Amino acid sequence: MSRPSPSSGTGGGQAAAALRMVLRAATGPHHVGEPVSVEVGLRNVSDADVWVVGVLDGSEAGMRFPYFRTAVLHDGRTVYRPVVEDPLVGPLLRSHFRRLGPGESFDPTAGGDGYAPLTVFTQFRPVEKGSYRYRLTFSSESVRPEQWFGRFGQRADEHDTLIDLIDRVPRGVLTAMADVTVI
Repeated sequence: MSRPSPSSGTGGGQAAAALRMVLRAATGPHHVGEPVSVEVGLRNVSDADVWVVGVLDGSEAGMRFPYFRTAVLHDGRTVYRPVVEDPLVGPLLRSHFRRLGPGESFDPTAGGDGYAPLTVFTQFRPVEKGSYRYRLTFSSESVRPEQWFGRFGQRADEHDTLIDLIDRVPRGVLTAMADVTVI
């Protein structure tokens, strides 16, 4: 059994007004020791085009924006979080930005735009029966636009273009959850 939960704006801002995030777990039954398939969707709920960026290397671990912070909870306590392995993250590219028209949605973990899967959701295997909550928090609330850049290979000649694109992404925090029962 699983129940998707739409996002809620925990920090308010433009993202909460323009975007909805949904986390959806595959319908059960879910068994101990087996991964649970989880899908993510970002939808433009505004009347105007919205620019977004999917999951990049370093996004899940909070090393660069946009953040896509993941966790799995069991009986109210966190049982799985991302492990930071390599602090070097690649450059931000123009191709990472995606324009969503009104009503359009996309999976920020898939596609040919350099987006990455959410490792917590792909690697976690429940070790005991019970209720689990998969949680995803998206944040675009960087203090400086350079916090979106990679730590190596960032091209200086694209700096101004990338800053302009970053400024088009609505700011805010969204959280979505999916509840799963493991038997």
